[in-house]
Amino acid sequence: MERQLELQKFHYFDEGNTYAGQKTKDPEKGVLLRYLVTPDKDAALLRAYCWTEDLCFDRAQNKEGREYPLTQEGLDKAVEWLEGEYASL
Repeated sequence: MERQLELQKFHYFDEGNTYAGQKTKDPEKGVLLRYLVTPDKDAALLRAYCWTEDLCFDRAQNKEGREYPLTQEGLDKAVEWLEGEYASL
């Protein structure tokens, strides 16, 4: 399956960087998915969040989040979850 969402490679997160993005599914209806992926190096976790409001992370009220190990496999699982959330819009 071809990836719908754009994300960085694992090395980007392993260096401590956060990535935020969005993908619009239906521009006429304003259907979109915003997402944020951030590492927590101390806890060795990768935290992935998504929301459908056209607001920044700090202002969004209905965010969903998941935690994964800070590994390539964890990033793969985070991407899989985010892709699933996008597909279900």
